[in-house]
Amino acid sequence: MPTAADPAGARVEPPAHERRVEGAARSVFSSVRVRITIAALLVVAVTLAVGGAGLVFLVHRSLVNNARSAVISEADNVGSVVAQGVVPTHLVVRVGTAVQVVNAKGQVLTSSGDLDRRGPVTTIRPPVGGRMILATTGELPGDDDADTTVAVTVSSPKGPLTVYAVSSGEATENSTHLLGFFLALGLPFVLLISGLAAWILAGRALRPVESIRAEVADISGRDLNRRVPEPPIDDEIGRLARTMNAMLARLEASTDRQRQFVSDASHELRSPLAALLAQVEVARAHPERADWEAVSDVVAAEGSRLERIIDELLLLARSDEGQLEAGTEPVDLDELVFGEAQRLSAVTDIAVDLHGVTAGRVTGDTEQLRRVVRNLADNAARHARSTVAFEVGHHDGVVELAVSDDGPGIPPDQRLRVFERFARLDEARDRPGGGTGLGLAIVGEIVQAHGGSVMVTDAAPGARFEVELPAYPD
Repeated sequence: MPTAADPAGARVEPPAHERRVEGAARSVFSSVRVRITIAALLVVAVTLAVGGAGLVFLVHRSLVNNARSAVISEADNVGSVVAQGVVPTHLVVRVGTAVQVVNAKGQVLTSSGDLDRRGPVTTIRPPVGGRMILATTGELPGDDDADTTVAVTVSSPKGPLTVYAVSSGEATENSTHLLGFFLALGLPFVLLISGLAAWILAGRALRPVESIRAEVADISGRDLNRRVPEPPIDDEIGRLARTMNAMLARLEASTDRQRQFVSDASHELRSPLAALLAQVEVARAHPERADWEAVSDVVAAEGSRLERIIDELLLLARSDEGQLEAGTEPVDLDELVFGEAQRLSAVTDIAVDLHGVTAGRVTGDTEQLRRVVRNLADNAARHARSTVAFEVGHHDGVVELAVSDDGPGIPPDQRLRVFERFARLDEARDRPGGGTGLGLAIVGEIVQAHGGSVMVTDAAPGARFEVELPAYPD
C-alpha cells in the first residue's frame, strides 16, 4: 500500500492497523505452500462443480429417456390389446404411469386409477396407426412437474380408438434433486480432504527447498565452501540443489581468485613502489653524494613499471565488466608481427626467426591485437635461450599466429595455469626482469573477446603459443 508524504517531504506511515492487515496478507499469501493448496482447492472445486453439474444433467436425461421409453411401451401394449376389440374395464400399468382409452367421439372407455372419473387427457389425437408424444403438465393428481404423454390411435372393431399413456415427471425430478443434494453435501468433505492432501504433499515436496534456503541463508562470505543438501531424486528440486552447489563452487573459486588477485596485485605494486621510494629517500638523505641521474633513471623505470601494471589491471577490470570489445576494422596480423620482431631485435640480443610469416588479415582492434603479439613476444624472449620464432598462416577462414621459443618449455600440467592472472612459473619469478604475470592473462582475454582461442604446445625444445582468430572476410 503506498504511503503518503506531508508537505515538508517527510514520509507518513499508514495507520498501525492497516500495516498489520497488509503484513498478515503478505505473510499468508507469500507462502508457496499456501498458494499451492489454494490452487489445488480451486481446481478441485471447479472440477467437482462442472463434473457434478454434468453428472446431474446426464442422469436427468437418462431418467427422462427411460420414462419416455416406458410410457411408449405402455401405450403400445394397451393399443395392441384394444385393437382386437377388447377394452378392459381395469388397466394394470406400472407405477408412475396412467393410461386412458378414448373413442372417436371423445368418450373415455376405460382408464387407470389416476385418470379415472375425468375427461380425455387432450383433444389431440394422431391418425389411425400413428403416434404422437406430447408434453403436458399436471395430468396426474398431485403432480405439478412436466409429464410425458404418448397418444396412439389404433383401428378396432369398435372403430378408431386412441390410447393416452401419461408418465409422471415427479419421480425423475425427485431423483435428480436428490442426486444434486448429495453431491452438494459431499463437496465440502471432498474439498477438505483435497486441501489436506495438497497441504501435506506440498509441504513434503517443498521441505528440501526450505532446507536449501536455510542453508544458503546461513552461508556467509567466509564459508563459501559449504554446500546445500542434494536430494537423491533427479527432479526439479534436485537440479535446483545441484545448480546452487555449482553456483557456490563458482563463487568460492571467484572469491579465492579475487583474494589472490588482490594479494598478488598488492605485491606487484609494492615492489616497484618500494624500490622507487628507497631510491628517493636515500638521495634525499644524502643529496651531496646522490647520483641524481641514476636516481632519475630508477624512478623513471619503476614508474614505467607501475604504469604498465596499472594499465594491465585496468584492462583486465574492463574485461571482467564485459567492456572489452573487439573492433571491426581489418588488421594485418603479419605487419604487427614484423613491427614487434623489429622491436625485439632492437632491445634484446635474441635471434628472431620470421621465415614462417605469411599474410594474414583478421577483424578486430589494432591496439589490442598489437598487445597480444607484444605480450607473446616478450614472454618468449624472457624464456628463450637464443631464438624466438614467429609464424602467421591463413587456412579455412582462420588466421593462426604462433610464437615459439627454445627455452625450457612449459610442463603439461602448467599449460592452462599460465593464462591465469599473476600465474608465473617459479623460475620466471626468480629471473631478472621477470614479468608481472598478467601478460598471458591479457592475451587470453583479448583473444576470447575477438572470438578466437589460444593454447600452448611443445616447440621441441621450448614452448609454442598458438593463437587462432577468425579471418577478415574478403
